[in-house]
Amino acid sequence: MTHDQVRRLVRRINPIPDPSTLEAMDVPVPVLERSMDMQVDDRPMADERRDRRWRGPMIGIAAAAVVLMVGVIYIYTGREQVAAPAPNAVALPGEDFQPIEPGAYFADTDGNEETTTRGTFVIEGAGWQSLGVGAIKWTPAGGDNDPYVSLFVLEVDRVWEAPCGAETPPSPPGTTAKALGDQFAAMPEFTTLEGLAPVSAFGRDGYHLVLEVPAGCTDGNVWDSPAWGERYYQAEGQIVEYWFMDVEGTTVMVEANSFPESSEGDVAELRAALDSLIVTP
Repeated sequence: MTHDQVRRLVRRINPIPDPSTLEAMDVPVPVLERSMDMQVDDRPMADERRDRRWRGPMIGIAAAAVVLMVGVIYIYTGREQVAAPAPNAVALPGEDFQPIEPGAYFADTDGNEETTTRGTFVIEGAGWQSLGVGAIKWTPAGGDNDPYVSLFVLEVDRVWEAPCGAETPPSPPGTTAKALGDQFAAMPEFTTLEGLAPVSAFGRDGYHLVLEVPAGCTDGNVWDSPAWGERYYQAEGQIVEYWFMDVEGTTVMVEANSFPESSEGDVAELRAALDSLIVTP
């Protein structure tokens, strides 16, 4: 069989299509980059290979160090970070029961201008009065035995172990926050609503306690402070909340008071003042 016969046979089996019957289509045309005549040896030199061997481990060590430092900074600041007191706070009026406007105030915890331990807080709302070592608001506005909300920030000088009118001499306060809290927690007849427990508050670590005043316990003194004098409570069912904390060698007590009859708005303003309170040495 000749070559012509083979070609004719192949064309009959695989006929060449008629160009007029084909559909137009785009065919990508490869673009060839012109290569340079001179070839460059891409293999790294000996010094570069040595640098690369060190570069990988060093990058890993540097990254690990950064992560560790970030973790240490986070842990440290998370442990030590304390909210700053209001910078524009002014001293509470020295005379008790003076009206105070909404704003930031600080209380001297011992009434001594030569010392610096203080509690700074913000009062929201109207009707508050100064206590020198805190603030008070009556509901609606009344006398000694009417419902009120209040807060004290002070140092305790004496504690009555049997405060409900018993003829017992006062005792010196505990010299630590825990010891002072134990004294208050051990007072007889008071109802314990929340037992003494560790807590962080007011920028400090300390202890928290909530008591309810019993019937027939409105005449006897409970504690004494150089900045306030003798303290007694006013009515059965009065709720007294305490915080005890050590502030660089000084034991400070925060006391918050409310009554079952206290309005929700007054209690909310009291909680806001407590939330803003910062105790500083």
